[in-house]
Amino acid sequence: MNINFNFKTGNFLFRTGVFFLVSAPVFSAVFFLFSIIISSYKNYKNFFSDKWNYPFFLASFILIITVSISSFEEFSSKVDGWENYLNWVSLFNWLPLFFCIWAFKPYLNSSKLRKIILLLLLSGSVPLIISGFLQVFFDIHGPFKIFNGIIIWFQRENRAGLTGLFNNRNYASSWFTMLWPICLAVLSQRKNGSKFFISIFSISIISSLYLTFSRNGLLNLFLSSLIYLKSSLSIYLFVLLILLITLLIAAITNIFPLGFQELAIKILPYKLLSRFSTIESLEALSSYPRFSIWLSALEFIKERPILGWGAASFPLLYQIKNDICCNTSYGQWYAHTHNMQLEMALNYGLPFSLIVNTTLIIIFYKSFKKIFILKRKEITIEQLNLNKFEKAWWTASFTFFFSQLFDFQYYDFRLSILFWIFISGLIVNLQEPKEKTINFPEI
Repeated sequence: MNINFNFKTGNFLFRTGVFFLVSAPVFSAVFFLFSIIISSYKNYKNFFSDKWNYPFFLASFILIITVSISSFEEFSSKVDGWENYLNWVSLFNWLPLFFCIWAFKPYLNSSKLRKIILLLLLSGSVPLIISGFLQVFFDIHGPFKIFNGIIIWFQRENRAGLTGLFNNRNYASSWFTMLWPICLAVLSQRKNGSKFFISIFSISIISSLYLTFSRNGLLNLFLSSLIYLKSSLSIYLFVLLILLITLLIAAITNIFPLGFQELAIKILPYKLLSRFSTIESLEALSSYPRFSIWLSALEFIKERPILGWGAASFPLLYQIKNDICCNTSYGQWYAHTHNMQLEMALNYGLPFSLIVNTTLIIIFYKSFKKIFILKRKEITIEQLNLNKFEKAWWTASFTFFFSQLFDFQYYDFRLSILFWIFISGLIVNLQEPKEKTINFPEI
């Protein structure tokens, strides 16, 4: 079998999987699987020579050992209602995706290839935007099932906020916030004959994100814009975001004059304000439900810091402690810890969480230095444009990682595999020879 042919086929399958990721995740998973088989066949000899595989290999080993030990009766968490099989099933949320980091590298081994992936993400998200607008403006709701339920477009009815193809508006907002830096990269191109269309697309993304009424999404929109934008293009958007945040603070707190507070309340939609209505003062934060969840999670982690309590154990633990089920309190959801680091530590122990998250922080730090800081004098317009997409790549991946401090959308396959594709691309960027590194002036 010809290896070059395999790689071309694998690259095509990988790109097809990216394009259909948001609209047809089951088919996308099949495309990814075959692309992984092909890349693994080509590069299997290089697996153990790649030093970036070591921390994820170690994390995988610890995860398997932890789950195995927890299977024994004497080491079981013994939480009423919890079943050990959940631990084993949950391995699929981590082990295959850790392997994908290495397996996807051949398809991401240059700035041009990574740029193509970003553009495919944009174009493949058109059905999500359309479905969201149909849901909000035309009351067209689902779920719509295709191929006997293999593909489901949710478009929830009687739910506040746009969900589109996703099951939850927070999932949708996470996807939109990862698309936003890509839009900025396309808009900032020196040679771009289709700015009208990408401008319409960008407005659609911001509108969709706004219509989700997700606090986390709005925060990440501000964060990603602040990280990415360095030019005059950023001034107007930055001012707009500052104005929006100022209006929100004025409307939900008492730190501004009463007249300004009333004006802010009139300007901002009620649905948006209702999402922030529980934060009226700094003192109120202590009673905010999410803080209660985090504090409870920390207490549980202290009790079993090495082995953890097992996957999907948090709602049972929280119910035992607080006498409240995961969905009995209106408007709140206690089914997980709403924090990636706490979730990993509570389910599988601190060693697993520390290894994975420390590795991710190192990747973000080193890749940030390479993409945003290092400098060389001689650059071309093409290299300058490609660097803008590298910045978008870094910004999209980091904002998703940052958002997991306050919520946990990782369990949606589309979001988790996209995150690890981004991480794979950042590692490839770090592994490129230093002499090829070009740092560009601020734009």
